[in-house]
Amino acid sequence: MPNDLSPFSREPLSITVAGTRFTVPYRPAAVWVDAIDNPRSLAARLAGPGDREILADLVIDVPGARAELERESLRILGEAAGRSWWEAGRLLNTSVQPEVLGRLVLSGVDAWTRSVGEWCAAVYALCVKGQDEKGRIRFDFTLSVPPPGYEDAWDDGTSDQESTAAFLASVKRG
Repeated sequence: MPNDLSPFSREPLSITVAGTRFTVPYRPAAVWVDAIDNPRSLAARLAGPGDREILADLVIDVPGARAELERESLRILGEAAGRSWWEAGRLLNTSVQPEVLGRLVLSGVDAWTRSVGEWCAAVYALCVKGQDEKGRIRFDFTLSVPPPGYEDAWDDGTSDQESTAAFLASVKRG
């Protein structure tokens, strides 16, 4: 999910829930990693303390506010990471696997000083490092498949047959 934000961006993000606009302040990747266990409430967990209380009240009191919070949470995850929200979520979850986290730490990548976009890029680079084209394509494919219930969000403008043919052709080359 490409966007206008740079992966280096430290800009706050805006969400709107139940007609109320909130600003989610910049948070380093470490905070996103801690909050990713429930991506559907991510925006509330990243919001400032006062806004968290207001969001909680809106979710309790306003019909449809929970669904809006979920949509906004997933949207800002993709926006901040510069990729689809499910790819960002997978990369954030992968980053805490002992071997991946260990390699990131040993290479000097600090989740407290990096944006979520930078952190996801570092995790991606680590995961494809040393892979041949076939391995990278497989990783990209598994990363890009949306979770159940979000298949419609994966529309890249090509038909299923075109996508399958392109994938199979690339695998045969490798």
